[in-house]
Amino acid sequence: MNMRFAGKTAVVTGGVGALGTAIGLRIAQEGGRVFLADQKPDGVEAVMAAFEGLPAPQIVPLDVTSEEDWQRALEGVVREAGRLDVLVNAAGVVGSASFLIDALPMAEWRRIMSVNADGTFLGTREAIRVMKETGGGAVVNIGSTTAFLGSVDAIPYNVSKATVRALTRSAAMSAGKSGYRVRVNAVHPTWVWTPLIEAMLLKRYGSKEKALEVILAQHCTDRLPMPADIANAVAFLASDEASLITGADLVVDGGRTLG
Repeated sequence: MNMRFAGKTAVVTGGVGALGTAIGLRIAQEGGRVFLADQKPDGVEAVMAAFEGLPAPQIVPLDVTSEEDWQRALEGVVREAGRLDVLVNAAGVVGSASFLIDALPMAEWRRIMSVNADGTFLGTREAIRVMKETGGGAVVNIGSTTAFLGSVDAIPYNVSKATVRALTRSAAMSAGKSGYRVRVNAVHPTWVWTPLIEAMLLKRYGSKEKALEVILAQHCTDRLPMPADIANAVAFLASDEASLITGADLVVDGGRTLG
């Protein structure tokens, strides 16, 4: 295993979820000091068990929609670790129900946009403010293949992820042209087989077999990505191996967006 993050500090939002934990674990395996930020840090025991044999991550309470929370959290990380090298904006929510455009409640639109779009903006902004003072760094935003596709009934989620894509490109340009030495990139997964997604698909299709049959028909591969697959992509973009990559979209979708 490479040690691409030796001496570096990383914050991962949505940190106690399956995806956030996998990303944090990969960074820790490569020598990084990891802070896992989450609004509701339940299930911490399972997270700590995943890090067995590695330095335990520090859990940071964080509401990604709150400016004050972001400032407090990152100030605490810098106070504790001395620097911030990597931020991964992995916190996100999906729709609580499916709505056609003419039936979409404003409250549902605002709920999803506040976390996925506003939360990613605040994290990106605050990380850049810190990183430009501590030698630079890398922000990796978790988007989605839905940023490239239309949808019948997942409209606010798709729009929120398209916003993440546009934000990533603009933030990369703004930080780079300002001489901050901060790179900003995005990883766009297709469906990732996590407990949350599994429960959603089982509710929709009735069985794992049927869910996979329908979903995999949209892809060119014989499996959906696992959290570790996304963590691999994030680790690359966050590392110095990607030192000339900024404003990029790394799509991890098994060919879903090919058409």
